[in-house]
Amino acid sequence: MDVSGCGGRMKGHVVVISYPATGHTNPMLQFCKNLGAKGLVVTFVSFNINHHKVMQAKSSLQRLKLDIRFECIPDGLPEDRRVDSNLNPSVFKHMLGMTDDPGLEPLIRRLNATATSPPVCCIVFNSFLPWVRRVANKLNIPHALFWTQTAAIFSIYRHFQHDEEWDSSRMPESVAIPGLPELKLADLPSAFRDTDGFLNHYLRQMENIESASWVLANTVYELERHTIDSLRSRTSIPFRAIGPCIPSTFLSGRSADDAEVRTAPQKAVDCIEWLDSKPPLSVVYIAFGTVTDLSEEQMKELALGIQRSGHNFVWVVRPPPGHGRMEQVLPAGFMEATKERGVLVEWCEQLKVLSHPSVAAFISHCGWNSTLDALCCGVPVLAVGVWTDQPTNSKFVTDVWKAGMKVMRRKDGSVGADEIERCMRISVEGKEGREMRNNALKWREAGRGAMEEGGSSDVNLEEFVREIVAKANEAKKRVV
Repeated sequence: MDVSGCGGRMKGHVVVISYPATGHTNPMLQFCKNLGAKGLVVTFVSFNINHHKVMQAKSSLQRLKLDIRFECIPDGLPEDRRVDSNLNPSVFKHMLGMTDDPGLEPLIRRLNATATSPPVCCIVFNSFLPWVRRVANKLNIPHALFWTQTAAIFSIYRHFQHDEEWDSSRMPESVAIPGLPELKLADLPSAFRDTDGFLNHYLRQMENIESASWVLANTVYELERHTIDSLRSRTSIPFRAIGPCIPSTFLSGRSADDAEVRTAPQKAVDCIEWLDSKPPLSVVYIAFGTVTDLSEEQMKELALGIQRSGHNFVWVVRPPPGHGRMEQVLPAGFMEATKERGVLVEWCEQLKVLSHPSVAAFISHCGWNSTLDALCCGVPVLAVGVWTDQPTNSKFVTDVWKAGMKVMRRKDGSVGADEIERCMRISVEGKEGREMRNNALKWREAGRGAMEEGGSSDVNLEEFVREIVAKANEAKKRVV
């Protein structure tokens, strides 16, 4: 294999390493495809805990004929804690608190010693793996931080970075952060309200952030123009929006091969034929991501609301912990009453469902990947933010982007059947639903335009690639 480009110029080789959760791995895999499509060699590094999931995506990537390679390093987890559960608290604390390199440095040295591979000229790492920065500095390799959340979340953590004694009980009614709308405590990430000490772990993502050569964010400049402009004007952080990191089939449609290349917790159920049988804008899609578990009581309230709405639905649902079958937790008669207008699956290909013309709305936990999926498919969101960044995403999708509505909670934090029914009816039947859909369609065009040639994210990615190649050639000259 020739490791040089045209005219003997060195090809750039980027190592990408992600925190081993589905919601982090998937956008970074798509990012790898985007880099590969621009001529870079990419090595994606996974951990023992999630390597089998990453390899599920390998065959799909091979169809694209891009130079994307896969490696695995140890995760340092004892066997009894190596459970297949994305944001398991013990895994999260272990990964974020890791101080010793589990094997990235020897891997990069091996890659650099391989005659058939160009030397690594950049390491891109997830913000939950701060130790990678030390490896990059030791090897004198430029590094980029990949930010999987919004610019708003980045700004919030940056704002509170040095507040070591945060006390939510002393917070004023609202907080003013440059570049953001007024935020109440309930609008901040859940760590600001929790007492489990996780906030400090999240704030650690901001440590030495200015030392990164790039901060590459899976967001869209047009979505967060004011926030990103404020970051650029107030800080020296090289923040660049390079999203949405979504397969191009669901954006421009230019490549039919670039479809769902994502890791998944289990085999997806194909419900497209069922959707084909339903009228346009008549189905509500309901899903709460790979991590969020609903209580048995909440499951029953959700089911009752769905049943009472009378509308078609696709519900991605897992039994609560301790229950083997869904029938054990759903209200009596639910399955029979909804069998003609509803489908229950444990997993599906979300982008295919959201891009189907029969889908009118999405009841979502508002994880950022799901929110981006919805916006880029032009589907309004019925927001049920649960934890981490989801309450903030709910705030923006409903109050800033006007592409959804909040599902209101009771005083005890649960969502009642009446509220689910109300929101489903509004999203399918009402004028408000049409207005939300029109706004969502506007953001769909913004997301697609950002990734088109010459669009805001494409320009940022092109600049990143040019800088990578330039650094690779500088290194080559120094060796010669």
